[in-house]
Amino acid sequence: DIELPVLTNCELGDCEKCVLIIDEINRGNVPAIFGELITLIEADKREGQPEMLTAILPYSKTLFSVPLNLHLLATMNTADRSVEALDTAQRRRFSFTEMPPDARLLKKLAKQPFAAGVDLEQLLTTINQRIEVLLDANYKIGHAYLLHIASLQDLQTVFRERIIPLLQEYFFGDYGKIGLVLGPDF
Repeated sequence: DIELPVLTNCELGDCEKCVLIIDEINRGNVPAIFGELITLIEADKREGQPEMLTAILPYSKTLFSVPLNLHLLATMNTADRSVEALDTAQRRRFSFTEMPPDARLLKKLAKQPFAAGVDLEQLLTTINQRIEVLLDANYKIGHAYLLHIASLQDLQTVFRERIIPLLQEYFFGDYGKIGLVLGPDF
């Protein structure tokens, strides 16, 4: 387990390591968001490196460079078609690590891995196998949806409010295909 400290009012130079987390980076216009900074975040362009670059900040007009101790972590949902908008210039500036759902984690991390007599690991594994056949692996349901299930009511709520709406979006409201994913007894 890794515990990250919460940094408040931290100057980048005062910290050993600083982490900036950007959730769903692909939903934004990355070149417009980063502007000139997109080049400055490259490892060889950072402060203290031989090819260090600086930029003049537009409002303060001060010189800026990206320090070596800043780590950028960004998430993307591969089922979201806006991933395709990341061009090759952006892709070479970031490393990509796939983090697929892992139903086995439910036995270890879930509040109740066998909630209301339902084996959550087996449930998620079965649903994701069916989704992979009907769509592809990029559409699998994440294990985080089931981590806090403690009762049948919790399970019903997660399906009603989160999983079924997601499946409706995936299959454009085709309840025949949704039925194939959830099974005839659902």
